Amino acid sequence: MKKFGYLGMVVVLLAVTGCAKKDTLGDFDTAKWQEDINGCQAVRAEMIDDLIEVKKDLLGLYQKSIIKLLGQPEEQELSDRSQTYYSYYIDPAPSCENGIENPRILEIRFTSLGIANEVNIK
Repeated sequence: MKKFGYLGMVVVLLAVTGCAKKDTLGDFDTAKWQEDINGCQAVRAEMIDDLIEVKKDLLGLYQKSIIKLLGQPEEQELSDRSQTYYSYYIDPAPSCENGIENPRILEIRFTSLGIANEVNIK
């Protein structure tokens, strides 16, 4: 009976780890994105088409994975029902030397469990 218990546990572990989302965005250059803090160098703005392509891949990732891929968010907000929002400037932020008034922003909303459930470019 113990053999079936261990075997069952191994099968469950393999199923769970096999279904986990990978912390990768394919050809999206995450290092380049992370280096352009607040979008001040306008590198992120040049990456907009690539970002639109991988936007759906961010869904379902945990906050920790998002930070690993995109770096620390420029803005973070804790909303009602323990939802969290991360914001990343795509265009130069107003605080940049070349900042613009209404820059585009990548906004990621997380559930109370820390899972990305909405990704928007505003």
